[in-house]
Amino acid sequence: MMPAYFAPHPALLEFIDSVFVLDIDFRAGVGLSPIYPFVPTHNRILCFYLQDRMKVKKQTDGFLLRTRSVIIGPQLTPVTLDLGQHHQSVIVNLKPAGMYRLLGIPMAELVERDYDARLVMGREIDELLDRLHAGRSPAARNATVQRYLLGKLARLRPLLPFDAAMLHQVRASGNLPIEQVAAAACLSLRQFERLSHERLGLSPKVYSRLIRFSHAYKCREIAPHLSWTTIAHRCGYFDQMHFIRDFKVFAGHAPGLLTPESLARSVRFRTMEDLSVEL
Repeated sequence: MMPAYFAPHPALLEFIDSVFVLDIDFRAGVGLSPIYPFVPTHNRILCFYLQDRMKVKKQTDGFLLRTRSVIIGPQLTPVTLDLGQHHQSVIVNLKPAGMYRLLGIPMAELVERDYDARLVMGREIDELLDRLHAGRSPAARNATVQRYLLGKLARLRPLLPFDAAMLHQVRASGNLPIEQVAAAACLSLRQFERLSHERLGLSPKVYSRLIRFSHAYKCREIAPHLSWTTIAHRCGYFDQMHFIRDFKVFAGHAPGLLTPESLARSVRFRTMEDLSVEL
């Protein structure tokens, strides 16, 4: 089954980018592998697993089983996912400072970590999971999770000019000068740096590099026929070596290993990000 995409309710547009509902039975001969190399992304994500639970393998560990509701903090290193035999999930993509505004936790404390959402957001997550299970269609599950998020609006941390400035940086594929983004946020560079660590978990420079890399990876998933040189140029890399260096840092391997053949066997999660951004 193809993922079902849902735009957020207008009242959620300030902090939610999109909602996806997936239902993939790998036993049904779909031709896809349940093993997925998940590379870092600038997006913050809430995940709800309704059938098989996700297993995650970090670089120095074996596969570890995750809970049915997961908050994924800022990541800088790749992991390997085992999606199980029947992957059924609801994924909420948040805008740059969306997770900070929702949880009120400095994102620097969540770098390279993921958490059981119940431990952070309370037992209400169990009730949400029950309602998501009861949903009989992707649309019903989307409506359930968006109603839950609408109930959080009154408790959100305030929207700041910083958040809008960083959203412009996302839409520019991370290519705006940091000084320009800070000026758009009406902040000095020092203030901008401090807010970036608090609301994003990363420095503005690293976050911008991660945006650029994420968009390049997404471009490869969408158009595997394009050359890496073309992709690098489209995503704002000034030279091929700069692109290769960032790719090795964030993906853990050279771009050439992400071949059209490997993509044909892969669930393309990166295409489910920043749908308002055209590549």
